[in-house]
Amino acid sequence: MAQVKGVAILGLIKFIKTQPDNLMPKIKNMLPKDSSAFLDEHILVARWYPYKLYVDMLAALDTLLGTGNYEFCIEQGRLAAKDNISSLFRVFLRFMNIKMLLSQVMNMWNSYFDTGTVEVASYLEHGNDRHLTIKIKDFPDIDIRHANSVMGWIEQFLIMSKFTTKVKSRLVQCQSSGDPVTEMHFTED
Repeated sequence: MAQVKGVAILGLIKFIKTQPDNLMPKIKNMLPKDSSAFLDEHILVARWYPYKLYVDMLAALDTLLGTGNYEFCIEQGRLAAKDNISSLFRVFLRFMNIKMLLSQVMNMWNSYFDTGTVEVASYLEHGNDRHLTIKIKDFPDIDIRHANSVMGWIEQFLIMSKFTTKVKSRLVQCQSSGDPVTEMHFTED
């Protein structure tokens, strides 16, 4: 069964705490008992937790704040990227080219999830026209909300890395639908 590091759970908790009203009790009540029990304990940054907890929290957030089309999950991913990219990483954003940065970012996956791999399947530049394809492999239990959150995170990363000022993304395939890989396309908007 897939697991997620506490740092990802804490990111969702931090987001919940920034929302108006106190959403945590509502979120907790929406979670299945096995997931809500984890929120009664102190979540540790480096500890592994069931992936189901992360997905259950995303689903509850999407229900409360979204419209059911996963747009909220994309926005949550964008906000997480803004929060994740520290001042140290911002230095790299200024001095490394986009291909090197993407390679480094893809290597971060195993710091958050114990299942799956992420790769840059293609990066094409033709003048100012850029296309990027990212694939997540070997994660058959990936949830569509999580895939959309990852897509939002990558969108924000691309903006912060000066890939473009606006990004258009599309989830082409998702293992949650039985596809062999989860594939995302990014272009300048």
